[in-house]
Amino acid sequence: MFKCKRLMVGLDFTLLDRMLIAYTGFLSRQLNIERVYFINVQKSFDVPPTVLTDFPELRVPQDELLVQRMREEVSAHFGNLGETEVDYLVVEGSPLKKINHWAKVKQIDLLIIGRKKELKGKGILPSQLLRSVSCCVLFIPEEVRQRLTEIMVQIDFSEASKKAMEVATYLGFNNPDVTVHCQHIYHLPVGYYFTEKGKEEVNRVIRAYHVMQYNQFIDTIPIEAVHINPIFTLDEDGDWAQTAYHTAQKKDVDLIVLGATGKTLFDSLVLGSFTEKMVQVNAQIPMLVVKQRQ
Repeated sequence: MFKCKRLMVGLDFTLLDRMLIAYTGFLSRQLNIERVYFINVQKSFDVPPTVLTDFPELRVPQDELLVQRMREEVSAHFGNLGETEVDYLVVEGSPLKKINHWAKVKQIDLLIIGRKKELKGKGILPSQLLRSVSCCVLFIPEEVRQRLTEIMVQIDFSEASKKAMEVATYLGFNNPDVTVHCQHIYHLPVGYYFTEKGKEEVNRVIRAYHVMQYNQFIDTIPIEAVHINPIFTLDEDGDWAQTAYHTAQKKDVDLIVLGATGKTLFDSLVLGSFTEKMVQVNAQIPMLVVKQRQ
C-alpha cells in the first residue's frame, strides 16, 4: 500500500521555487505530510579569492548562506506548516547524483521537481531524472493551481498501472470532491477493414473486451471511498501520449498519474515508451510518475 509521508523538493533559486514551495505546502496539508526536505545542489562552493576581496560577506560558508535563503523563501510561500517538519540540504556535486543519493538516504516517498518551459534556468531533464531516482517523482509546471479534485490515471492493466491507481486512490481517499479518471487507450487490430464487419462493429467488440479487462483489473484495487470514472478511448492516430494529454486538457485535470517499471534495479532505469513520451509532451499539467522505491 502506497503511503506518502516524506517529501523532497528540488530548489534552484529561480522564480519557479516560489510555486514549488507553495504547492508543496498545499500538498503537505492535503496529505498530512510528516517531513519535507528542501534540497539545492551546487556544482561547487569555491569562491575565487578576488571575489572575496570585493564581497567580504561571502566569507560566510556558502551552504549556510543558501540555507538561509531557502528558509526565507519557505517562510514566505509555504503557508501553515501544521505538524509538518521541514529540513534543508545544500550540497555540492552533480545534481542528478546528489538528489538520487539523498532521496535514498532520507527514504523519500515523493520527489518534487519543477518543470521549466519559459522561466530562466536550465533545470534537470525529466527523463534523466526519472532514470536516476527510484522513488516517485512529481513534476510541477511553471503555472499550477492549488487544487486536487480531478486526477487522471493512465492504465493498461499492467502491474505498473496498478501501482499508479493505488497512488491515485490514496490521493483521493475519503475526499468526496475528488474524481479519479481511469483512461485506457486502445486501438483496433491491424487489418480489421478486411473483415465483413464495419469499423463501428469491430470497435464495439474490441471496446467490450477492454471493459471486461478493466473490470477484472479494478477488482484487485481497493477503491472504497473514491469516485472512479473509467474512460475508454480509441486511438486512431497512433500517438497515445497526445491522446492522453488531450483528454487531460479536456477534463481540466489537476494531476496526471503514470506508472513506470521498477521491480528491479535494471527495470528502474527503463521508463517505457509511453511514459517517456508523456514526459516530453506534457509541460503544463502536474504529472506524477510512480516508481517503486528501491
